[in-house]
Parts: sequence; C-alpha cells; structure tokens
Amino acid sequence: MTTSNIRDAHDRDTENEKWLEGLTIELRLLDVNGTRIGDAVATAREFLADSGALAEESFGSARYYAAELSLPATADAAKGVWGANLRSGLGLLGLMALIETVVPLRHQTDVTFGLGVLLITVVVLAIIAVLPRFLPTIIERTLSHGKVRAFIEGAAGGLVITLVFVLISLWSADRIVFSVPALPVFMAAVVLLIAPPLWAQFHHSYQADPIVPPGSAPADTLRISIGIRLFLVATNWLLVIVSVILCALELFIDTLAR
Repeated sequence: MTTSNIRDAHDRDTENEKWLEGLTIELRLLDVNGTRIGDAVATAREFLADSGALAEESFGSARYYAAELSLPATADAAKGVWGANLRSGLGLLGLMALIETVVPLRHQTDVTFGLGVLLITVVVLAIIAVLPRFLPTIIERTLSHGKVRAFIEGAAGGLVITLVFVLISLWSADRIVFSVPALPVFMAAVVLLIAPPLWAQFHHSYQADPIVPPGSAPADTLRISIGIRLFLVATNWLLVIVSVILCALELFIDTLAR
C-alpha cells in the first residue's frame, strides 16, 4: 500500500469520526436516549468500516441523518429545554445587572437603570426564548468549520452585539427609570449569574444517560472526546466568562475616564 493510500485512509477515518461525533451531538440535541444513540452510532460506524466510504457522502450531514432516523425523544425532553431556557434567562439577567453595578459599586453610589437597559433586557430574553431553534445550526457549524473558527466567529459576533448594546445604554443613560443601592443588586446579580451553571454542572451529566454500544454493558460507554467536553463546559460557563471580561473592561474604561 502506498503512502498516499495510507494518508487517504487516515483522512477518511478522521472525517468519519468527526461525522460520528457530530451525529452523537445531534441526537443528544434531539434528546434521544443514550442506548438508542449508541445503537445508531455503532450501526453507522460498522457500515463505514465495511464500505470504506465517507460518512458525508453516504448519509448526508449529521444533522440531516439524525432527523431522518426519527428516533423518539425521552419523556422529559420538553422539560429539559424549558429548564435550559430558564437558566439562560436568569444568567443573562445576572450578567446585565452585574455590568450595570460594577462601576457604581466601586464608587459606592446608587446604580441607575435606564430605559435602554430595560429594552435591551427584554430583547435579549426574547432571543433566549427562541435560541433552541437555532442551537442545532450553531452546533453543526461548529463541527463543520472547526471549534477554533466557530469560537472566533462567535466571539466576534458577541462583541459586536455587546458594543451595540453598550452604545444604546449610553444613548439612553439620561432616561432613568429607577435607582437602587449598588451592593444588593451586585449580590443578586452574582447569584443569578453563577447559580445556573453550577446547577447544570452538577445535575446534568452525560453519565446519567450513557451512550451504550449494542451488546455492551452499561460500563462500556462511548467516550466523548476531550474537545467536545471542553466545548460543553465552556458553553455552560460562557456567561460567567463573558461577565468577567466585560466587568474588567468597564472598570478599565472608568479608570481612563478619571
């Protein structure tokens, strides 16, 4: 066998494993039971190994194939989506409140909430409500374009949106709706920001519904790659990470202004 053939086979296997990993995530997003996911992934892997074909050419995109399988979702799937939306909304409220209070807390003054901030909050919460519809597309884009590129694109988009929101806040700064002491708002914001990812970290685990290949014991689960695990953890704590960055930026700008 020539070196080029070996390289081609290795590249094909690498692409197929990425596709199978994507299929696993797509089925998870559809709230399919772990045992059914294990059976579907094992069947696809066996076919690809026997045929030597590329998964994308044989089955289409991972998202399309996952939907085509029409595997039933778990009974509490809708409850899980509702809970995720609720946690995201609470975390986002904490993030926005924290950004508004960090500078007043530094100077021990009251925090004022303008009309623009309240409008932005309503818009963002509406976005959170419809986000689950776009989540599969985001995941598929991450898998197809690579995690680094997807992270850069997401960070750039998030920065642009944040800057727009900041400009709106500055524009409406003189349109004060109400003022309250900064410390209680800061403490409540920290709780709202940290509690949702903490709850998700300790109460939602793929080990609770392991992906078991057919004919295997529950202990013989399909392992999720370190990259995907890190991606899921980073996603879970994304609002906390963003809040630290934005608060540091707010304090830096305030220092320069003085």
